[in-house]
Amino acid sequence: MKNVILKSIILGALVVFFASCANKDSADKTFITDYPKYDIQGDNPAIVAVGEPYEDAGVIATLDGQNVTSKITVNNSVDYETMGMYTVEYSYVNKDGFRSSANRVVFVCNPSVTTDISGKYVTQEGTERVALASGAETPYAGYHATITYIAPGFFQIDDFFGGYYAERQYPDYGYGIMGMGGYLALNEDNSIDMISSYISAWGNSLDELDNGQYDPSTGEITWDAYWNGYTYMFHVVLK
Repeated sequence: MKNVILKSIILGALVVFFASCANKDSADKTFITDYPKYDIQGDNPAIVAVGEPYEDAGVIATLDGQNVTSKITVNNSVDYETMGMYTVEYSYVNKDGFRSSANRVVFVCNPSVTTDISGKYVTQEGTERVALASGAETPYAGYHATITYIAPGFFQIDDFFGGYYAERQYPDYGYGIMGMGGYLALNEDNSIDMISSYISAWGNSLDELDNGQYDPSTGEITWDAYWNGYTYMFHVVLK
């Protein structure tokens, strides 16, 4: 009887051992899949005049030495009637079902605008945050914002608030988190419009940018930036 029990225990142990080895062998197996190489043709980023139809230069894709360009899916989001930053995405799904992609950035801008307002700016007297419900005003002159040239009439800004949160309440976080970054358009009459905006700290954007204006005689830029469901208005004067 003892021999029968001992044999049963040994048999059970062997079953567990071989099952464990089988699971280990499966877990240790590696899987290799191949992705195409994308060769984006033409300019990247591309610059297009607003109102002129955009013709994409396309992409050449190769996989294991074979041309697979005909199997590329193109997602073109460019609205050439509206100034902005757009993306053309080229994607491919390989034989194993894995997807890869490459992107072209397209700036739709106004080539008639030759004024360059890029530079490092400081908020001037009169800059203030207004709590719209109570009317409480918080002035903040002496803070900073940087505007970068992208294309004619098309600029990037690191903070539409002019450094309010980055330099006042939360100085340790810096512009990357607390700045309301985005893109703006300078028009031929020197008015300024917001193209897009985003602040990573709260995951939202401006409600509206109003009264945007560049004064070439003084070099000042002004606007009213509304935010957080029109809870606050930032009257920003930059020079």
